[in-house]
Amino acid sequence: MAGEALPGVSLTLAPPGSGAEPLRTDVAAFLGRFRRGPVGGPVRVESWNDVVDTFGPPPPEGAFATPYALRGFFENGGRTAWVLRVSGPAATARTRWTVGDIAGFGATGYRVTATSPGSWANGMRVAVRHQASTVAGPPGVSLRVTVPGEAPETFSGLPPAALDDGLGASRYLRLVPDGRPPSPGRPGPLSTSWDLTLAGGTDTPPARQEYTDAVTAQCDLPEPALVALPDLGTDLTGGAHTDVVRELLTAVSPLLDRLVVLDVPPGKASADAALEWVRSLTGTGDDALLGCAAVYHPALRIPDGPALRTVPASGHVLGVIARLDTERGAHHTPANAVVLEAVDLAAELPDPQQVRLFEAGVDLIRCTRGRGLTVWGGRTLSAGPRTRHIAHRRLLHLLVRAVRRVTGPLVFDVNSPELRLTLVRAITSVLLSAFRAGALAGSRPEQAFRVVCDDTNNPPEQDPGQLVCEVEVAPAVPMEFIRLRLVLGQDRGLEVIEA
Repeated sequence: MAGEALPGVSLTLAPPGSGAEPLRTDVAAFLGRFRRGPVGGPVRVESWNDVVDTFGPPPPEGAFATPYALRGFFENGGRTAWVLRVSGPAATARTRWTVGDIAGFGATGYRVTATSPGSWANGMRVAVRHQASTVAGPPGVSLRVTVPGEAPETFSGLPPAALDDGLGASRYLRLVPDGRPPSPGRPGPLSTSWDLTLAGGTDTPPARQEYTDAVTAQCDLPEPALVALPDLGTDLTGGAHTDVVRELLTAVSPLLDRLVVLDVPPGKASADAALEWVRSLTGTGDDALLGCAAVYHPALRIPDGPALRTVPASGHVLGVIARLDTERGAHHTPANAVVLEAVDLAAELPDPQQVRLFEAGVDLIRCTRGRGLTVWGGRTLSAGPRTRHIAHRRLLHLLVRAVRRVTGPLVFDVNSPELRLTLVRAITSVLLSAFRAGALAGSRPEQAFRVVCDDTNNPPEQDPGQLVCEVEVAPAVPMEFIRLRLVLGQDRGLEVIEA
C-alpha cells in the first residue's frame, strides 16, 4: 500500500513476511496444473486466498489435483508456498474491441486478452460504458468483468487515455492498443456502451518437457524445503513419469536442503502395483538420491461441497510437516501426526499389504480409532541408515541452510587464522542453537557436534584460495552422525558436501 505523506515524499508499507526467507524449512513448492495463472514462473503465496487470487478456484470438474493438494497444505498448518503452474502449449482467450473515433481514448481499437492461457477465460464478458466529459466531471470508462465460476470485477471512472494501465490490476484481462489514435476534434457521443466476449482459449496437458522445466525452476528458488507434484502421476505414466522423478531427485540431491514428497500414481493404487512402481525408483540403490524422497499412500478423501473428492496425500502431508516444523522444529518426525481436513482414505489396505508397503519404504496414512487419519511413517525411500529417516534429513537441510547463511559473506576472505576462527565461531553458534532446541544428542555441546578447521584439514601445501571446514553432528534421533564438509573457494563460492 502506498500513500503520499508530504509533497515529494511517499510512504510504502510492505506486507509482513512477504520477503523470501531461505533459512525456513517449512516452505513448500507445488508443481502442477491450475485453472489459470502464469505458466512456468514461480509465484509465492501465503494463504489459500492468495492462491485463488492468482490461480483461480479449483476446477469444478476436478480435472487436476494440485489446487486441492495446495488447499490441504494450508488447512494442515502450512504458511508459505511457491507455486509453479505446469501446462502444455495453450492458447489465450481474446477478442477485439473497436472503439472508433472517440476523443480521449489512446487508440481506436484494443486487443482484449486474458491474463493467462487456458480455456478458463472462454465466455468472459466485459461490459464497457464510456461517459464523455460533462459538467459533472471528466470523461471516464467503467468496466464490469464477469468470468464463469469466479467473482466479478468492477472498475469505475478510469481515464480513457490510460485505460490499459488502469486495468493492470485486473486478475482476468489486459488491454493492448491496436489501432491509430482517434482523430482530433471528434468528441463522440455523450455515452457509449460495448459488450465483449472472449473466446479461443485452450488447455493442453503438460508433457515431460514442461515438468522438466518446472523442476529446474524450483531448484533455482532458495526458499522451498518441501516439494510436491500432485498431478504428475496423472499427466505422465510409465517411463516418462519415472524419468521426471529421477530428474527431480538428481537436481535436488546436490542442494542438500529440500525433501520431495511423492504420490503413488493413480493407476498404481493397489498394493502390488504400488510396490512395482516403488521398485522402479529404488532399483538404482542410490541412497543419496532416494534419501531426498518420501512416498505417502494411500490417497485421501476430502469434502468438496456435498460430495467427497479423492486427492493425492502429498499436499496434506506437506502441511503436517510444515505445522510440526513451526511447532517443534525441523528435526521432529511427521509420524503419528493427525491429518486435518480429510475424512477418509481412498483405499482400505489389509494389514499384510500395509506391512509389504512399509517394508518397501512407503509411508502409510492410516485411520485410527479416536484420532482419525494419522501419518504412519517418517522414512525416505532410502534403505541406508544415514539417509533413511525424514527427521534426520530435514535436520541436515536446516543445518545446510543455516551454514550457507553464516558462511556466504566469508567466501572472498583470505585464508588466514582469523578467517578460520570466524568460520568456526559462526558455525558453532548455529549448532549451539540446534543443540539447545533439542535437535542434537548428548548432554553437552561437545557430545553433540564437532567443528574442525585447522591445519589437519588445511595443510600448508593446500591452495591458499580454498578453505576446508569439517562438521560432525549427532542428531537426537536417530543416533547416526551427520558429516558435512564445507569448502570455501574464492573462485567457486561455497560448496557443501555430505561426507
